[in-house]
Amino acid sequence: MESQVPWRCLVPADAAPFIIGKGGANIRQMSETSGAEVSISKEGETPETLADKIVTLRGLSDQKDSACAQIVRKLRQMQGVSDSEPGVFVIIVPQTSAPVIIGAKGAQIKSIMETSGAEINVGREAILGMPDQPISINGTVDQVVSAVAKLNGVLQDMVDRGKLSMRDFILRPQDPSRPALEEPLRADRGFEAPAAPAA
Repeated sequence: MESQVPWRCLVPADAAPFIIGKGGANIRQMSETSGAEVSISKEGETPETLADKIVTLRGLSDQKDSACAQIVRKLRQMQGVSDSEPGVFVIIVPQTSAPVIIGAKGAQIKSIMETSGAEINVGREAILGMPDQPISINGTVDQVVSAVAKLNGVLQDMVDRGKLSMRDFILRPQDPSRPALEEPLRADRGFEAPAAPAA
């Protein structure tokens, strides 16, 4: 369970209250009925440039599958799109995984599109201020959920093979105003301290 890849998707900020529900009722119900842990990004957890919220699903594959279907349906309900009509759903993946998801000459993504029936577009660039890339999926509810499961299956395989780590899935907005060196420098200072006292 520890190394189960979390599924992450983008939802418009104005749809977040609809997904959360009054006093968190909807999100709690989703968690209870699916068995997955459903969480939504809060202020300050994502770059200011990202207008959307990030929904993260944790659990076993079939639990995340069920929670994902509920979120897709909620968004469609809000947009007035039926389950059988094509609609767009956006997930985010670590940028380093994009070439693997696409595959040699696009073979991997083509295979996922054929088996799921959904149309999939991998964003050309990472989300500003984040080490993640968006992937938009267009299809019916079943096609979208099938594609999401298969795309995350590629990520799971990468984690299992040590090509990605669970750290790659943590929300960590890159603050452009903060120098990137700040963290390693602090860590180095911390490591120097124990060497100082001579016993």
